[in-house]
Amino acid sequence: MPTNIPASLTKDLALTIYNAGFALIQEIRSIPPLSDDHIIYYSDVPQRIESNSVQVKGLKVTELTYEYDLMDRLKLLEKYVGHQIRIVNKKTGEEKTYLLLSVQNGLVLADMLTREIVLDAEGEIRLPDGPEEVMLKPTLVWRFDEQTAEDVRVTYLTRGLSWEADYVAQVRENDFDLTGWVTMTNNSGMTFDDATIKLMAGTVNRAPIRMQKTMSFEQGAMAEMEPERQAFGEYYLYTLPERLTLENRQQKQVQLFSAYKIKSHTVYEVDAYSNHPTVYLTFRNDAENGLGFPLPRGRFKLYKENPKDGSSEFIGEDYIQHTAAGELVRIKSGEAFDVTVESDVVAKYKKDGYEYEEVVYLIRNQKDHPIELIINHGTSYSVFDVVESTHTWKRKDNDIQIFVPVPAKSEVKVAFTIRYDRRQDVKVN
Repeated sequence: MPTNIPASLTKDLALTIYNAGFALIQEIRSIPPLSDDHIIYYSDVPQRIESNSVQVKGLKVTELTYEYDLMDRLKLLEKYVGHQIRIVNKKTGEEKTYLLLSVQNGLVLADMLTREIVLDAEGEIRLPDGPEEVMLKPTLVWRFDEQTAEDVRVTYLTRGLSWEADYVAQVRENDFDLTGWVTMTNNSGMTFDDATIKLMAGTVNRAPIRMQKTMSFEQGAMAEMEPERQAFGEYYLYTLPERLTLENRQQKQVQLFSAYKIKSHTVYEVDAYSNHPTVYLTFRNDAENGLGFPLPRGRFKLYKENPKDGSSEFIGEDYIQHTAAGELVRIKSGEAFDVTVESDVVAKYKKDGYEYEEVVYLIRNQKDHPIELIINHGTSYSVFDVVESTHTWKRKDNDIQIFVPVPAKSEVKVAFTIRYDRRQDVKVN
């Protein structure tokens, strides 16, 4: 009889969850007395385990099989075709023995006494010991040579586990408070009880995998305890401070960090096609700002307090990528409806072999406070110069960038002339 090593024998369990929908599982289970047939059923593993990733220490495994074609009613009955089964009348308790002939379109039976063929006999079906071993849950079947330790240490990858950061910012005029949350999703087909959980931030190269839909949601409070942060090669590792149970088909959210009075700046940007400027909240991810550690990718939600009644209103959200310490973070909030922009190319002409464009922007600020607006004007050719401008400009990615202070309740005109030199040949690599 094979030896079973179920999850009830687990002594330690640890998960490292990656953004890309998979996790590394490391567990230690006690080894019970082993049977003479040298076969082990290592049960209670995820349905989406990558069986070719399994590593085993404590046993010298020579053969590994993953049994995942689990039993349902039809599959179970199919294993008894050609064998005797019993059917008990639930009302009278009368029991009859039949030979099971087929199960595909209802039960086809042969009465063992009369040899009559019986179709869809009613009653409770009772099955004897099966002709084959019945697998009721995903199981690794091992054949081994010898035991080398008291415990077995098993490491493997499984799909269906992922995590993502969520950020909630309470915005004021010049600063904001920020809480980072981590949302873990388990669609692996297994519940992980009392596990140490690590979160790996970064992009690990893997073959494409299918992403699963999330099912339920649970939020856990860890307001006073923040994860341990650690640089790990090209990635960043967060270790949650407490063990957690992550149920199958569940999302669980825990606090990643909190920071207060982060200095910020509101930026307004337009281009030649804008009617209203796009609004960005910008801040520096450094220690002086109460941060200074890598921010994993995730969704960034912005709220602002209403000074009249103290309520909090949602003012926009954006998605950030993995952001290193020291980097500038830009969160797109939306558009400023009380700032209007009109732009036009008012003249085009050629002179002395050059082509000229005269451009005008009219900016009207109806706010009660001044703003600084950035114009990002695209050019039609990379060899150009700005020969006249009402405001200071700089070149950015072969485009023109102009910073414009706009007082409250006022209109500002920005005019500049672009000169294109199409006589030159531009070498590209």
